[in-house]
Order: sequence, then C-alpha cells, then structure tokens
Amino acid sequence: MHPILEEFCDKWVWPTMPGAPGAEFRLKLTREHCLKGWEILLERNIRDIEQELAANDESWKRDHALRGYAAEGVQMSIKQMSAQLLSVDIGDQENYIDLQRMRARQIWDECKHSKLHADVLLGKGWVKNERELMDIAEANVQPLPAYFGLSMMFPHIHPLARAAQNYYTEANACLGIMAYLKMVDDPLVRHEHLSQRDEELMHFMEGKFQLDFYCTTPESQHHVEDALGYLLHQIGGFGRSPQPGAHPLPNPPPLAGEGRVGGKR
Repeated sequence: MHPILEEFCDKWVWPTMPGAPGAEFRLKLTREHCLKGWEILLERNIRDIEQELAANDESWKRDHALRGYAAEGVQMSIKQMSAQLLSVDIGDQENYIDLQRMRARQIWDECKHSKLHADVLLGKGWVKNERELMDIAEANVQPLPAYFGLSMMFPHIHPLARAAQNYYTEANACLGIMAYLKMVDDPLVRHEHLSQRDEELMHFMEGKFQLDFYCTTPESQHHVEDALGYLLHQIGGFGRSPQPGAHPLPNPPPLAGEGRVGGKR
C-alpha cells in the first residue's frame, strides 16, 4: 500500500465508532473494492504529477484549473447537489435530516471550490475576470458519467445510494490533494488544494457516516453496492458492470478524484 493511502486509511478509514450498525458492511466494501480503486488512482495521480513537473511549463496548471471549474462551477454544483437533496421524499425528510444538512453544506463547499480554480486562472493572468470563463468551453463541460451522470440519477435510485459516491469518490479527492500538497510547490496550486482539504475530508466522512449508521438493511446496502460498482467500472471495468454485457472501456476517461483538485476532474 502506498504511504499516502496508508496514512489516510489509518487516520480516517479504519477508526470506527463502537456499535455502528453498518460498520461491518463498510469495512467489507473497503477491503474488497475501495482499496484497489484508491490505490490505482493514487498511483496514476502521482505519475501524472511527476510528468507535469518534468514538463517545465505551466499549461497543466491551466488545464487542471479549467477542468476543476467545470466540475465544481456554481451552476454544476447547485444543479447536481440539489438533485441529490431531492432524492429524499418529503415524507422521509425527518428520517434523513442529518444527511440533508450535510448535503446542503456540500452545495456551498463545491461552489467555493470553483472560486479556488478561478483564483489560479486569475492569478496566472490566463483570464482577466471570472466572467471570461463563460466563453471557454473547457470551463463549462463535464463529461464524467461516473460522477455527474450518476449524481443526477440518485433521486431515482435510493436516498442512500449516494453514500458510495461520498465514501469512494471523495476519498480519491482527499488522496489527490495529499499527493499535490506533497509534491507541488507553486503557491497558487497549493492554495487551490489546501483550501479544499478539510472540506473534501468532510464529504468523505459524510459517506462514512451514512454507511456506518444509515446503510443497515439489505435494500440500502444493495443500492450502495450497485452505485459503487458503477464507479469502479469507470476506471477499468473491475467493478460491477453498469448494465448486463457491458465491457470495460479501452481507454476509460479519468474518474473523479484522478489527477485534479477536489476529486471531480
């Protein structure tokens, strides 16, 4: 296991509150599925960072900031997070009030993250003001079905299906941030990552909390396993296929959490 992943697991994955009814299910998912995906994406992230630093130009910083803005821009964040709030029916709100509070908080977090990406673009002189980003396609296109396509489907699946995304994908965000902070010295890039670190960790802990305390029935656990299988399938097909007969992509697109800040490339 890579030292960065080992440190993350020792601090945040393995510690478990005594008596948490879903903890055994979460730890089983972690050992059988999540660790492999986290390791693959972390190693790929580190290779990418090494190549970027060796290139001796700053184009990768611009590319990452544009992709980050597209993934966490105000419109995208409000739309996809609002859809997830709507996954809980009115009559069930009182049963999931803590979960809904966390999701509402995450709307603000993601909107703030988009401003951090804009800070890099402004600080480097690549745009004069944020409004210019509306005319740059790369700042407004998010093609990842494993993150945003699935996000918009959660209202039609189960209120707890998103726990898989919070736990697995936001861990990738945390690991990517740890790698960038360890390897990159540029003050703006470090600001872009450092200002997200605690918030992405909170999003991961939201998923951990849901799995440990809400996902305690075979029905909810089945939906979590299906969502996680889809996420894993996107990085090479070793998770559950999203539909019968589906095949791994020959050159799968980078999954959320790989190679950029905040976990949503």
